[in-house]
Amino acid sequence: MDILPNECTAYLDPDHLCRDLNTRGRVVIVTSPSLTPSPPQNSKLQPLSMFSKLKEKLRGDRSPNLPPVDLPKEDALAQLMEYDTQFLIDDSGSMAGTRWNEALDALTGLASYALKHDKDGIEIYFLNDVDNTKQVKNGEQVRQLFYSVKPGGGTPTGRRLEQILTAYIARIEAAKTKSGGADLSQSGIKPLNLIVITDGEPSDDPESVIVAAARRLDAGQFPLAQVSIQFIQVGDDKSASKALKELDEHLHEDYNVRDIVDTRPFAGTKLTPEVLIAMLLGGINRRVDRIKKAGQE
Repeated sequence: MDILPNECTAYLDPDHLCRDLNTRGRVVIVTSPSLTPSPPQNSKLQPLSMFSKLKEKLRGDRSPNLPPVDLPKEDALAQLMEYDTQFLIDDSGSMAGTRWNEALDALTGLASYALKHDKDGIEIYFLNDVDNTKQVKNGEQVRQLFYSVKPGGGTPTGRRLEQILTAYIARIEAAKTKSGGADLSQSGIKPLNLIVITDGEPSDDPESVIVAAARRLDAGQFPLAQVSIQFIQVGDDKSASKALKELDEHLHEDYNVRDIVDTRPFAGTKLTPEVLIAMLLGGINRRVDRIKKAGQE
């Protein structure tokens, strides 16, 4: 499956050409022949591979917020498709405005080219608006979903995590029981990659929820990569950064449970589609490394 197909291109205006995708520059993503914009007559616009730009971005940017990700082949992002990727979006009042648009643009870009040929799509949940949950398969569906949600209220991260994790773990437990204790490879259930995009400290207790889920996974002897939760922070709330760091660094050792949490605190860079993909891949790569290390101990 080509996650970033060869025919997916972008046109960059050389008069405003930027060396970094996060700075100035006018980019028009071509996602289908019917939507392809026609460059002006006698224009100096040149086609440029979107994947090449993404690969250059991920290899060349070594700022603290980006994990070192190597993309040797155009199907490198296919590893994301091995997971059931779900997003839990903070729709609290503090997300309104710039932060909401930042999350929207990052997810729209991800869906527009990274999921073009993925039949499963990605599922999006919100912390407060429990009625607007949808499986999206393109950028327009992401945009319409965000437009239907109005940020407001607190940050009930723990409550929503409990609902999502409980449902998923019950599903894999039932599948394992049905198969007589065999692994889940024939069940069609992918490992869960739950991405939480938030700007603030939780207003409830996600710690106990995560510990309970980890213990349940341990009791069922599920693979270490069966469930992973990645917190990505937008905005520079220092209390949020501290709370997320504690979830990442202390739960595993303090409660003697498997490590299912990875966090990416705010590091001064806007959350773009390229940064989001780098974080997703980096989270998976770090988890694989930890599993290998655990197997050697």
